[in-house]
Amino acid sequence: MSISLPNFAKIVVMILVFSAIFSCFNENANLNKTVIKVSGSKLDSINSEPVIIERFEKLFYNSTSEELIEIKNKYPYFFPNSYPESVWLDRLNDPIQREVFNETQKKYRSVEFLEIELFNFFKKNKKLNSKFKKPKVITVISDVDYRKKVILNDSLLLIGIDNYLGSNHRFYDGIPFYIREDFSRSNIISHIAELYALKIVPRNEFYTFIDKIIYHGKILYYKDYCLPDLPDRIKIGYSQEKMDWAIQNENFVWTYFIQNDILFDPDNNLNNRFIYDAPFSRFYLEIDNQSSEMIGKFIGWQIVKSYMLSNDVTLNKMINTNPIDIYNNSKYKPKR
Repeated sequence: MSISLPNFAKIVVMILVFSAIFSCFNENANLNKTVIKVSGSKLDSINSEPVIIERFEKLFYNSTSEELIEIKNKYPYFFPNSYPESVWLDRLNDPIQREVFNETQKKYRSVEFLEIELFNFFKKNKKLNSKFKKPKVITVISDVDYRKKVILNDSLLLIGIDNYLGSNHRFYDGIPFYIREDFSRSNIISHIAELYALKIVPRNEFYTFIDKIIYHGKILYYKDYCLPDLPDRIKIGYSQEKMDWAIQNENFVWTYFIQNDILFDPDNNLNNRFIYDAPFSRFYLEIDNQSSEMIGKFIGWQIVKSYMLSNDVTLNKMINTNPIDIYNNSKYKPKR
């Protein structure tokens, strides 16, 4: 599916990136100083206002050329002056864009489910950091830009809902299944949580394989805390079959890492084999095609879980603990 008109999400990315560069350092510093276990008195002060998602795509595609002026005034970051007025009118009347819009409205006539999920997610983050502020949340059509399904900076959260129409939707023909299997509505909140985790989990130690998988384990444990009702397979991005394989073969994978001296290896090729998304993990064995992708993330997650069970520490302290210290004090030992 080819769409060549300007992408609203891409346009705003450049605006967001400059503000994010300067603000993320301060925000990370504040989060790292925050103690995660809070008392009941602090919980009482948490802002409980509901989350209202602004449906930009509805406003835009249901507007007339006259109403478009008002929309541009309300959302100036979507309409840079470098584009002439005709560009937006063309997009408004483009049949492909209209088809995408219609499909999103069939699936997401209401996003109340997501407003509830975000309310609970933001409430959890408020407990972690008293200075946490809810962003403005806006849904957009991103021209199926699945590499930027969700965009976040300090004050704005954009959700490209055309990336969440279901893994078998015709718009995704030609996209490998291991990528589009995450294109469902249950994945939206997990992808949002991932972006928040990336803002608070430091990458100070990111050299060896064990550093990297524990880094990703921290991110997944953050999801455990913020999204307690979300199935584990959604948190990591697995099908149920791949989740089952990871659980059943955890001891085999760990033994393979130990026997092949992988844990303290700095080789970046290991990222492609065991950390990055792919059809499967690469052990260079006959089982490869049946294996779960990103199995290194799964193992790092289990190490972090074991560490938290074996040590009386807050989530905040764990997040800022050196990966090798987490490993050494995790008492991790997968079941045979």
